[in-house]
Amino acid sequence: MTWFDTHQRAVGIGVTVSALALLGIAVVLGWAMFTRVPPSTAGPGSSNEPSPSSVPSPSAEITPSPEPSATPVPTPGFEAPAGILPPNSLAVVVVDALHVRSEPRLDADVLATLPADTVVELSLGWIGPIAVDGIDWYAVVYSGDFGGYVAAGADGVRYLELAQPRCDEGEPDLAAVVLITAWERLACFGDRSLTFTGTYGCPVCGIAYPRGGYEPRWLASPDNLNYLGSGRVFDLGPAELILHFSPESGLGAPPNASILRVTGHFSDPASTTCVIGPPAGEPGANLDPVMAELYCREQFVVDAYEIIGSDPDFTYPTSS
Repeated sequence: MTWFDTHQRAVGIGVTVSALALLGIAVVLGWAMFTRVPPSTAGPGSSNEPSPSSVPSPSAEITPSPEPSATPVPTPGFEAPAGILPPNSLAVVVVDALHVRSEPRLDADVLATLPADTVVELSLGWIGPIAVDGIDWYAVVYSGDFGGYVAAGADGVRYLELAQPRCDEGEPDLAAVVLITAWERLACFGDRSLTFTGTYGCPVCGIAYPRGGYEPRWLASPDNLNYLGSGRVFDLGPAELILHFSPESGLGAPPNASILRVTGHFSDPASTTCVIGPPAGEPGANLDPVMAELYCREQFVVDAYEIIGSDPDFTYPTSS
């Protein structure tokens, strides 16, 4: 497992209060990237694989399906670079069958075969695209639980296409925004000024994290756990919006349980300077600059906030 996997898992984990003290350790040591992937039931010699004597090729990996019909879509607030599947985006299988493999290569074990129109999530897509065997590979999650590597395209043929973002008309509220992916928030709103109301909490503030190769740290680092929640209980998961405070704003974090009216934006200009690299002393190269910039653009940066009350029911999850 690479340090990129550790970074991504640190951003979106769900833990109980009794496990919060382990979070800082997890950033250093990392967790198994796809711990919930079941043992492979398919592999070389199965009906979904080339015969052992054959040489794997992109044509053995997929069977093209007809192009989907075009449908009207809202004007995006931000568009992905051509040929890139951004971090935390959704993608759709646009071929008849697409293998999910244990490693990003054609001779790796097949974990599953996804039919056309299957939606996968690139929430674990930090290390994509990886070019192997003339194919671009991404790490994905599908069915909410299982993960692996899929071929996204080769030789000008796409096997995965970026899904249309789920953008609603009108002014968004926090409860709706936390239900879409980080990429969709950027795609829908761009750098538009947005105001959300919710309960603030930073349940693990004060835990010492090792310094990693994140610049600017306030925007790029995964150890930012300033949450604005749309509900009463924080689970350190996708039901909250992470708030980023630029040092230049002069804003400090409010007290826990504060009910805030927060104004801010995605696609901060500092994103163009983002560097995401391995922690000091760890091997590995920096994340691709395009992917690092996209990740930073997906972050919500606070311009101002007002404390409008205190939530008497504010609590953190308790262990069962």
